[in-house]
Amino acid sequence: MTTEPGSDAEAILSEDVPVTMPELPATLTVNTAQQFKALGDSTRSRILSIIKHEPATAKQVGDRLKIPPGTAGHHLAVLEAAGLAQVVARRLVHGIIAKYYARTARLFLLDFPPELAPEKEKNLNLLTEARDQLADALVTEEDKIFCKAGFPHTRLSRERAEEFGKRLFDLVYEFATEPPDPNGQVYGLCTAFFLSPSYLQHDSSSSSTDTPLMEEE
Repeated sequence: MTTEPGSDAEAILSEDVPVTMPELPATLTVNTAQQFKALGDSTRSRILSIIKHEPATAKQVGDRLKIPPGTAGHHLAVLEAAGLAQVVARRLVHGIIAKYYARTARLFLLDFPPELAPEKEKNLNLLTEARDQLADALVTEEDKIFCKAGFPHTRLSRERAEEFGKRLFDLVYEFATEPPDPNGQVYGLCTAFFLSPSYLQHDSSSSSTDTPLMEEE
């Protein structure tokens, strides 16, 4: 019997029936204060990363993150109330009906109102989370071959910068909405394309004909 994910009328699966990941919508636009508050917690952000790739119960999430199942269940309830997580199956586990959660979309498109948080704060939080995940991966994973990182700089016209920005967005979108391979592994991709700080910019007030500074004798 099949039902819509998250439906209260879902059939309760027996213990010998596996829970499969449903096909999630590619994107969901996040634009409410409740949703951003739910996303603002680092533990909930990690939970969303887990249930993007496989359905999980509060106990399974708790075991993965080393937090009590009750705490994991609270975070899942907050995410569900915000429309970011959903119950996709109910299954008997040792005589108890366990709820299996998944995200509501593979990619959340953040339409962040400026009054909720400055744009710079949102970007810094995102990069901090990526840094933490990378640090955990480098410590725990033996296979480092796919860890590719770089931090180049180049001087671009505004038009070329916009071209690179669009190409980068298209790549991230393609990566984030790629249909999951049930036999594959989970990979992360972090990008930041930005105008470099002022100390790296050309100072138009100076020129090559300026007299060089000399040390006093």
